[in-house]
Amino acid sequence: MNELLLQTIIDKLNKVDEDVRQINSVAPQIPDYTEQLKIVGVSLVQIKTDIAGMPERLKFPAAAVYTLSKNLEINNDLLKRPPVQEISHHHHVKAGAIVSACLFLLLVLGSVWLFNTRSILQAYREGDIKYRYMQLQAGKQLRPFLSTIDSLYHAHPQAFRDSVVQWEEERQRIAAMLREALEKEEEASQLRNRAGKIR
Repeated sequence: MNELLLQTIIDKLNKVDEDVRQINSVAPQIPDYTEQLKIVGVSLVQIKTDIAGMPERLKFPAAAVYTLSKNLEINNDLLKRPPVQEISHHHHVKAGAIVSACLFLLLVLGSVWLFNTRSILQAYREGDIKYRYMQLQAGKQLRPFLSTIDSLYHAHPQAFRDSVVQWEEERQRIAAMLREALEKEEEASQLRNRAGKIR
């Protein structure tokens, strides 16, 4: 029985060899892809190693996130309390401009002073010429009065000046009262006229 089994196996193997020869004779033009298959095998090995290392590379960066959150907290704290900026203005004015401005002001003040002094001098000259005219034109009765006035002025100039000013103020006050009395009299006459028309 072993022989029969052995013979069957040999027949089958011969038939397989015959089929293989037929396949080889029919398809001798099939190209040889062994080199490409070796390259693909190497690539597959590289892919396997890359896939094996993926979990390490895709691992969550806890340390980096912790550092980032700390920096964000510091920045938020700084934004809540902005730094106070002190603004200082610096004016750069040249010394020549300051000196020129001062000299111009001095020139203006000097001109104003000279104009006022000239006006005062003109008033004194007018008063002097009027007084001299009164002395020349005065009759016998006015000359002693003018000499008395001169002697009073030279004896006490400030008291004389004060009495003249007081006298002028008194005359102005009396003139104002007279003006007011005239206005009131005019107002009273207008009221009388109206009262007469109403009757």
